[in-house]
This record gives sequence, structure tokens and C-alpha cells, in this order.
Amino acid sequence: MRVPVKLVEKASGEFVDAELSDEVTEEHLLLAEEQWRPMIREARRKLPPELRPRNAHWDWTSKDRELALLANTFYAIQLADKIEGLMKVETVGHVCRLPEQSRKELVYIDYVETAPWNIKVLMNALGEQPKYALVGTRLIEAAVRQSFEEGFKGRVGLHAVPTSHDFYIKVCGMTPVAPDPNKENLLWCEFTPEQAAKL
Repeated sequence: MRVPVKLVEKASGEFVDAELSDEVTEEHLLLAEEQWRPMIREARRKLPPELRPRNAHWDWTSKDRELALLANTFYAIQLADKIEGLMKVETVGHVCRLPEQSRKELVYIDYVETAPWNIKVLMNALGEQPKYALVGTRLIEAAVRQSFEEGFKGRVGLHAVPTSHDFYIKVCGMTPVAPDPNKENLLWCEFTPEQAAKL
């Protein structure tokens, strides 16, 4: 599946055309690492500890063995020769935690990352402005669509790092449930069908 998606160029405020794909290959993962990680490391050195990204140690190429697993779907957003965002979701082994939908199946977002040049705090540390908006939103929308396709009615869950709480709760409209002691006390957030329909 390859579909066009709209991003917003921050400098002009204009929409630009990108491509969302679930046909992710090892080449996509390698390209993202080559394009992203040096910039993330440089920005991290200039940030105070509380603002440093907790995903600086991620290595998407280490996930290449998971590309062929049926329970996993990888998504990429690409614009020209740049990877603007990546996401890995799982459709098996995770259930809802909100009382009103407890134990129901959901799509679990295992990893989601936006290119560093689209993250305000990182670019500010480098003395620059972020390039594109809506990358994260388009990826979350893809997870919700897959949830509907799987018959999960839009239910999606994830563990949010502290710097992403506002995005998931205020921008996406997810419900914060509770810190998960089994996942480094990361905040578990969840979509209900009603919330997913509004995204």
C-alpha cells in the first residue's frame, strides 16, 4: 500500500505531498538511520537532560528481522529522498486497559519516530526551525485505519515517552491510562472507538 499524504511545510504554511507506505524494506530503515541519527546525537549534546530525546539510542536497522512477521506492520512517510517518519505496529499480544474496553484487542504502536528536522525542540537546539508538521499525526492515523481494518474498531494503544505526552493526549485525543511499571513507567495511552473516529 502506497498512498499520498499531506504534510505542512512550516516555513511557508503550505501543504506538500508525501507518500505513506507499508511496504517498508531494510533500505528504508538504513536510510532513516543514516539521515536521522547524527542529527539526533548532535542535538542531544546541546539539550538539558530533561529535554533530551529518550529514543536517541534507537536503531531501526536492528528491527529488519521483524519486517517479515505477519503480526507486525511497518510504515514509512517519505518525501523525495528523505524519510520523514517511521512506525512499527503489532496486531497480536496486546489488549486494552481502559475499564470500558478492558481486554479487547487493539493495534499496539511499538515504535514511532519522526525525522529530527521535524521536531521543534531538536531543531531549536541546533539553531534551526522544524521543516514539516503532521508527520506524527499521519502515522497515528495509519495505525487507527489498520485497527478498523483488523476489526478492532479503531482501538490503538502505546507507551508514551514524557516528551510526547502532550502530542498523544492533546493533539491526537488519546486517553492517558496509567504509568506502566513493566515498561519503564512509560504512560500507557489508548484510543476508544469514539476517539479514533474523531482523529
